[in-house]
Amino acid sequence: MPRALVLLLALLLAGPAAAHSLRLFAKVEGREVSGYGFFVGGGRPRGADWSARMAGLPLAQGQTDAEGGFRFELPEAVTGDVVIALDTGEGHMARVTLPPERFGGAPVPAGAIPLRAGGPALPAAEEPLSAQALRAIVSQAVEAEVTPLRERIERMDARMRVTDIVSGLFLILGGAGIALWARGRHR
Repeated sequence: MPRALVLLLALLLAGPAAAHSLRLFAKVEGREVSGYGFFVGGGRPRGADWSARMAGLPLAQGQTDAEGGFRFELPEAVTGDVVIALDTGEGHMARVTLPPERFGGAPVPAGAIPLRAGGPALPAAEEPLSAQALRAIVSQAVEAEVTPLRERIERMDARMRVTDIVSGLFLILGGAGIALWARGRHR
């Protein structure tokens, strides 16, 4: 009976294993969304199915490339959350939700002069700069600067730390110690 109780307690306290869990990173650049999937323990899901939906309706789908990456174009108007899902077919699934605010809101005005490829644009000198156009420019510039930080934070959150491994080992040793104590007490 004590063994069953210890086993039940261990099962109730056990959390999900993250040693090989799948994570998904996505970034927005203009009218394009790109990103990649990665496993916490290392590696990328090659040839895994991915799909993108907005307000429950399909936007795009495909399979990841050799680097676990995906890429798709957005429609003109983003009216709701864009949900990207990745499924390796082996029980590993990941999902990321991009709110409409990530897509820069207002479009860049016609006749704009790009600062750099894929980056924000400035209106031509003879055109007046509206508040909406200024918001779009600032939003695109901020997105370009923040994207590398988001990617780095995602990788840092996903990596396995030495403290995680040591904690797991001590949990196993503690459980074994409790089992041995219960066994010795039973005799």
